[in-house]
Amino acid sequence: MMTGDAATSAREARTVPSRYVFFVLVFLMYVISYGDRAALSIALPTLGKEFTLTPVQMGWVSSSFLWSYFLLNLPSTIVLDMVGARVIGSLAVSVWSLAMLLGGMVHNITQFLMTRVLLGIGEAPTFGVGATVVRNWALPRERGSVMTVLLTGMQLGLAGGTIAGAYLITLFGWRFEFVALGGIGLLWAVVWWLVYRDPAQKATAPRREPISLAQIRDLFRSSSFIGILTVQCTQNYLNFLVMSWMPLYLMHELHIDTTGTGTRTALCYLSAAIGAIIIGRVFEQVVFRNEIHPPRRRYIVAACLTGASTIGLLPHFHTMAPILLVLSVSLACLIAANGANTALLTDLVEDGQKIGTVTGVTLTCSNSLGLLSPILTGYIVFYTGSFDMAWYMCAAALIMAALVSLMLVRAPIRMKG
Repeated sequence: MMTGDAATSAREARTVPSRYVFFVLVFLMYVISYGDRAALSIALPTLGKEFTLTPVQMGWVSSSFLWSYFLLNLPSTIVLDMVGARVIGSLAVSVWSLAMLLGGMVHNITQFLMTRVLLGIGEAPTFGVGATVVRNWALPRERGSVMTVLLTGMQLGLAGGTIAGAYLITLFGWRFEFVALGGIGLLWAVVWWLVYRDPAQKATAPRREPISLAQIRDLFRSSSFIGILTVQCTQNYLNFLVMSWMPLYLMHELHIDTTGTGTRTALCYLSAAIGAIIIGRVFEQVVFRNEIHPPRRRYIVAACLTGASTIGLLPHFHTMAPILLVLSVSLACLIAANGANTALLTDLVEDGQKIGTVTGVTLTCSNSLGLLSPILTGYIVFYTGSFDMAWYMCAAALIMAALVSLMLVRAPIRMKG
């Protein structure tokens, strides 16, 4: 059964073809976001030489945007629920794109670090905007597949940002790379402002009060929310690990140069994006073939997490083909699990007006764990001389998260007040 708001949104979704334009724009927002993140990783060697940075200093530069991003996940999504996805979407992308532009014009490393903090401020509500749009405009049956397709924009952004950044740096320098990518983001912000609209019943509704501390406490009393949050934290840990360490891992295992590593990294991301769309769509058709019952989506989450746990097979392979295959399959399942888990959250939160803030709560918790991933992996590699233990730990955690999701995610998520 659907609530009154959900039924109204479903009727509107069926009659508004432009909702697909909204989905495409959210997809492009994720592409731009992760393309901008990839820009620094590919530019870091050149940037480090220009500013004479040590490896330790480059590590701090790489992580500098994450701290403001992590701290503002929740506050920014509270504002999102108050003023809407149109305003926050345009403002957020404008801020982080301005940060990219300024990053290409700095004169010293202190100024550059300030632009990275500004980047994190802008990117903080990104996934809250996406979740809000999916809740507003996607039909309940299609939310999982829509969210999975949108999240593949992260992989496309990482792949495209790495390859495009390499060419731009080679031809014009790292500063031009930052300015060019910033310009693309500003263009997106203008288009979003001109195109996106909230559903009619929400556009005319009175402004709601922001989420209270009591309501946030209610979230953590919900077993369904705990199950969803456990999955989010676990998949985010592996996601951060791969983003931070996959190029170095490939160099370590396959003994290939930087260009070869970049190409193969991009290949993994692209293969994973295509695989995730197929996996998510097939599972949704199977699970919802007779009727829509949102809690059943946990079966999709558990199956995909189990597939992602194949990352634990990596220590047993030392040649290119099987390593790339395992990485691609694991990442594809991870993206599909993320899409299904995010859709599960949008399905089960009864107050759809608070979905942005609820997403912000999950991101705050999961990103706090994700921040530890590259650091802990560094210690593992330092003390053991290999990545094996890191992959084993991730595989075990993914299987445990799958079991938690199956056991806990059943009832709607209610917040009093």
